Amino acid sequence: MAEDNFSASDFGSSTKRRLPICFALDTSGSMMGNPIKQLNMGLQNFMASIKANDETRSSTDIAIITFGSKVDIVMPFGKISKERGLPEISASTTLTPIGEGIITALELLNARKEGYKEFGIKYYQPWLVVITDGAPQGPNAMKNMELAIAACNELEKNDKLVVFNIGVGSGVDFDILKRLSVKREAPISVNSADFGKLFEFLGSSSSSIVSSGMNDDALYNMTAEPEGEAVDVDDFMKFMDEDDK
Repeated sequence: MAEDNFSASDFGSSTKRRLPICFALDTSGSMMGNPIKQLNMGLQNFMASIKANDETRSSTDIAIITFGSKVDIVMPFGKISKERGLPEISASTTLTPIGEGIITALELLNARKEGYKEFGIKYYQPWLVVITDGAPQGPNAMKNMELAIAACNELEKNDKLVVFNIGVGSGVDFDILKRLSVKREAPISVNSADFGKLFEFLGSSSSSIVSSGMNDDALYNMTAEPEGEAVDVDDFMKFMDEDDK
């Protein structure tokens, strides 16, 4: 198990219902330069928006794993405080073990749920946010990807996971990425320059989940407007379409 040793201090003193979010981020060579810079900026803004609101800060749990030359847990789950910063994420030059990264992310999410249960904390459906600009590469890459797809599909079908399968640029294997979700009609397609808007959307949607109980289905229905104060998904997609013109 990726994370199975925890204490009460890891969960903070808040009794609020939690929203665990695990980011699985591509840090292969093609992300070097401006894409990884924009990704870091987007993550920093996302975390700043979480910290800025007392309710989201006490309710949202964040973990970050990266997959490039290998899979790294760059930020495990833990109490979010105003002082807790984000590590700088860098890109490597080889391989894209997407499946292995996703499996690690699912292990982290499962361990976090077990921790909630142990300490009597209620929680929302966990989020898995996968961002990649390529296709599985490396030893056993496709085998691990198939295992990851099967695991995601099973959890999603049983309403135990919300999947954001996000492809960056034109080098993505969208056929494989699409299979990660049985509920989303198509992967979310963005350019690296759109990371700011993407993370704004994720941040405001997470806020809407914990503050107004927005239905998880709104996170899949790209033609629907989320409830509460979340960024209008329709406007988000229009923004992406306008950038492509």
